[in-house]
Order: sequence, then C-alpha cells, then structure tokens
Amino acid sequence: MPTSLPMTTTSAAAASVAVAVAAGFGVMSAEPVILSDGANVIVHLSPSPVVAKVAATTMLVRPDVAAWLQRELDVASFLARGNAPVLAPSAEVPATTHTADGHVMSFWRYLRQSGNALPGEAAIGSMLRDLHAALRGYPAALGLLTPLDDIPRFIARTGTLLSAADRSMLGAAFARLTAELDPDSCAVQPLHGDAGGGNLMAAGTGWVWHDFEDTCSGPVAWDLAASTASQRMDGTRILRAYGTPVDAAQLAVCEQLRRLHLTVWYALYAERLPEHRQRAAELLASWQV
Repeated sequence: MPTSLPMTTTSAAAASVAVAVAAGFGVMSAEPVILSDGANVIVHLSPSPVVAKVAATTMLVRPDVAAWLQRELDVASFLARGNAPVLAPSAEVPATTHTADGHVMSFWRYLRQSGNALPGEAAIGSMLRDLHAALRGYPAALGLLTPLDDIPRFIARTGTLLSAADRSMLGAAFARLTAELDPDSCAVQPLHGDAGGGNLMAAGTGWVWHDFEDTCSGPVAWDLAASTASQRMDGTRILRAYGTPVDAAQLAVCEQLRRLHLTVWYALYAERLPEHRQRAAELLASWQV
C-alpha cells in the first residue's frame, strides 16, 4: 500500500496549493498525503477521494506543461468512457488543468491500491494490446513521439549537473538514434506514451493504467519498448502476449531511445532530489564509450 513520503520544500508547497485549489470546488483535505515526488508531486487530498497531480520537475523541460496535463485528462476521460481499465479524472473537480501561485495541476480519482507488486510480462503485453485497440478510436490528433522533445530541451539547458562533454555525448546519441527511427515503416497510432509496468496499478478490480502525461502518436514499438528495454523483463514474453508482430529493428531503436530518455529524466531528478544522483550517474556512464 502507498505510504506518505517525507515533505520537501517543493512537495509541501505543491500540496498546500493543491489543497487550496480543491477547496474552491468543495473538496476539503485536512491531511494531504504525498504519494510520489518526482516528475510531478502526487498528493492524495485525504480524506477526500481525490488526488492532485502538480507539475514539478516536468516544468524544467516542458514550458507548456499545462498542455501535457490537459492531453492526459482528455485521453484518460475518453478511455474511461469506453470502460477501459484506466485511472479516471476526478468527478469532484472539472477535468481541466488548474493554475495557482505558479503551480500547474490536474485532479484525479483516488484509487486504493491492492498491493505494490508489478505486473508480469504476460499481463503487460496483453493489457497493452487491449489499450492500443481502445486508443485507436481516439478522435483528436496527438503529436508524433512528443516525449522525445524532452531530450534536446534538457541538453540545451544551462546550470545542469552534467558537464558540457556529457551533454554533447547525449546529444550525439540522440542524433544517431533519431536518424535510425523510421515511424513511416509501420503504422502510427495514439499511444500511452510511457507504458511501462510501473504505470499499471493493482486495484481491487485488476490492473489499471495510469499516468498518460506522455500520451502521443507513434509506432506501437515506442510503448512496447518501455518494458522490453528493461533488463528485469523478458521482452520475448511481452511481445508474445501482445500478439501483433512488431518491426524488430524499430523496436531496438525505441529501446535505446527509451534508455536515453530515462537517462535525461534521472539527471533532471538529481538536480532536485539528491537521492537519485547515484542512479543518474549510472545511467549516464552507460553511454560513455
């Protein structure tokens, strides 16, 4: 079961603003609980059945963060209306982004987890197949692999913990891999955008997809690579459960781009959260020749 994380300056400020915004809609919280602090600060507005998602690290590379959060709300609402197993936006607060005191946020239903275990390969593959089938009916246009824009934006930033040589190395890897990426070689469709097993939540009714902030369009290999790129997962079993053949060369490129994206995000986390600096250093070192 999720437990409250220690308050940091950032998470405390995010929780305070989220409580105030929610109160304006009649949602009261006497004891907000920090569930997660990373790309965003996730706050359960206890005892109400509402969770606030407040942009945090994301704002460093996504100046239009409200647009990302709104796309997430729109896609999740569409899927929920079709009875797909997804975490839905809050029914108590309008399903739009809210801005207050420089904080951008959205509000979601609180879903009690039935455990912290991650899904197995067969569950990931079959659930992703079904999710992609549901997403194909999404009526609005989504940008092509928009999460990849995080990488050059990070590299162009000043004041990071990375040296100029490190940023140059990551930039060269990005240029090489995107040159090898060929979305036109296979069908492009709406995607979850970050469909790893960590974004499947165990609930009383079964596994539920959440965290659609990176939703975009692209080849299904991008979503599959979120799990097949993991050394802790058997990619063959995931692909077998998914069922539909996937271009092996494009999957390999997507797996490398996934790893590069993860490297950038841990470097971002490390700027604000020192406990992530060791993992950030390990990922960075994996790109050094």
